[in-house]
Amino acid sequence: MSTGQQIHQRNKLYRQARQFLSDILATGPQPYSTIVARATDAGISMSTLLTAKRALRVESWKVNKSTLWHIPATA
Repeated sequence: MSTGQQIHQRNKLYRQARQFLSDILATGPQPYSTIVARATDAGISMSTLLTAKRALRVESWKVNKSTLWHIPATA
């Protein structure tokens, strides 16, 4: 695969991860474990998921022993 094809594939996976996170968090905060399990099922790597998390400015916090992810409302 050429470098251009690799970049195109990486960008495609990144866009898919962003859409995945947007969709899964659209209904409100979700447990980290659920997000990771569903991302894995969708073929999204942890590094791509975390890159999408940063790009969407997803917030995370701990509740008891669980971590929740949430997309904050924009002003």
